[in-house]
Amino acid sequence: MWKVTVNTPEPPILTTSATTICPGNSVTLTATNCVGIVRWPDQTTGSTWTGQLVQTTTFSATCEGENCVSGPSVGINVSVAEPTTPIISASVSDICAGQTSQLTASGCVGRVRWSDGGEGLVRSVSPYSTTTFRAVCQIGSCQSDSSAGQLITVRGGGKQIASSATVTNSCPFQTADLSNAIGTTNQNSAVHYEFRTAPSLNAPLVQSPGAALSGTYYVFGRDVNGCYTEPMAVTVRIADCPNAIPPCISNPATVAVRVDTLDWAKGVVCLQGKLGGSATGVTWESSGKGLFTNTGLNARYLLSETDQRLGRTTFTLTTADPDGKGPCVGALTQVVVGAPSVARELLGISKKVSEPVWVVEGAARLVALTYQLTATNLGEHTLTQLQVSDNLDAVFTKKGARVHSVAVRADNGLIANAAYTGQGADTTLLLAGSQLPTNRQAHIWLTVRVDVNQATDLTFTNTALGQAVDAANNVCRDWSVNGTSADPDQNGDPTDNNEPTSVTVHAVLPEGAQTVFIPEGFSPNDDGINDRFVIQGVPSGITIQLAIYNRWGSLVYQNNDYKNDWDGTANQGVRAADKSQGLPDGAYYYQIKLSDGREFVRFLTLAR
Repeated sequence: MWKVTVNTPEPPILTTSATTICPGNSVTLTATNCVGIVRWPDQTTGSTWTGQLVQTTTFSATCEGENCVSGPSVGINVSVAEPTTPIISASVSDICAGQTSQLTASGCVGRVRWSDGGEGLVRSVSPYSTTTFRAVCQIGSCQSDSSAGQLITVRGGGKQIASSATVTNSCPFQTADLSNAIGTTNQNSAVHYEFRTAPSLNAPLVQSPGAALSGTYYVFGRDVNGCYTEPMAVTVRIADCPNAIPPCISNPATVAVRVDTLDWAKGVVCLQGKLGGSATGVTWESSGKGLFTNTGLNARYLLSETDQRLGRTTFTLTTADPDGKGPCVGALTQVVVGAPSVARELLGISKKVSEPVWVVEGAARLVALTYQLTATNLGEHTLTQLQVSDNLDAVFTKKGARVHSVAVRADNGLIANAAYTGQGADTTLLLAGSQLPTNRQAHIWLTVRVDVNQATDLTFTNTALGQAVDAANNVCRDWSVNGTSADPDQNGDPTDNNEPTSVTVHAVLPEGAQTVFIPEGFSPNDDGINDRFVIQGVPSGITIQLAIYNRWGSLVYQNNDYKNDWDGTANQGVRAADKSQGLPDGAYYYQIKLSDGREFVRFLTLAR
């Protein structure tokens, strides 16, 4: 049987620099999704086409590769039109200062530009004085005549309110209450009062009208229709007081922040700060170290890669101490902004290797290396289908070393791959199906016996890959980092730590050379042969710490000054009280630490 595969190229995807242009203007079309030759309707080739148009045209293109031609792409239309003068209208033409009217332009197929600098077919305006609006229609470099004017009349709210021209403080306070300037005769003439720093409705509002400092302020009245009165000046005079209370004590600084707009996909956050009391200036900070493109009370922030990985960032808004080294203090507030409705799950993998151990297996002298891999769930929900892979071919075989044997042990509850070899396609240490709750760790121990006699390099660098499925059925992955912590820089993101784990075998030791020898097992049956777990070759004066674990990861024996006297009984756990009955036969895992800094971790077999 022969299989013939027909690989017809996919049609290209077209985009255009403009969908509407003036007659004679140029337009550029770009084709993507083609790994061959893009051919345009005029038989020219290339990924882009640029030309001048005098009439509306629909473009398509084909992709040619290996003597095959795709079908035509989806057509893209470029309109050619003369800009016509727009017709404009207003939803309301008689408003109070600061109220909103909606302007609409019709009859333009291009870009509408307004006389006050605004753009758009429909827009809202809030003028504070009577204004005439006009618009033009622009297509490319062509522009229409100006439209007829649309008058928006802004009416006032009446005469100035009756008020006191001057207010003063009351000792011991060094601030004055601006509301004292409003007379009782004004209670029925206006329902709302505003104090501003200048005689304009565009001027900032007074931050704390009840605790104003010396200066001139302006009070506006606003009637039930929303119209403002003419401003009235109010002068604040502050008299000295004995035992005066500093203004920032009676009017402490406050600061608040809110999220104005958030576009996580584009990476833009706009925030609004609000000052109160004696607060004067602000400073913005972000936990993600992104870029503030503008600051002040209205800040715009571009998310960093750290923000995107974590799915959240903390913004801090601070106002300075208003009196320096005086009795007052500044203010601080924070807000946490996160990716909307996206649960961020993080898996971290770390990897540590023990000191190399020389072992004899038949006629072969091998190096035993034990790796401890730790998987950590740093997210907010349980991870499922946890899987860890380690490619030993990439570590040893490519350097001429030969993997002689491997052994895998995992924490209770994890599904270790008993058939793991680390070579070829079989690189999965931990079978998918294991679960990892939040803030929990899972451990895997991998012991590799390697023949390094033909190795071209005796430094072996290793990296494992972990992956799991989160609550939203998304796959999260992480490459291992050297050590026992998946997040050594403690920034909450393990994926930005991926230092490989390296170990160097200094030389193949000659026969009889002094080295530490650790047996692969012993038989405590009181027959006088191999009844104790004896570690040989330890230099004089070196202390041995020994810890023995069963296959479920429980500590069963521990001795911080081991003297080669373990007889297979437990001194830890539930069996520690019964010295008459030894531990059951089977495989155990040990950790040996020498006082000279060397550490050995491997498996042993207890068989009576």
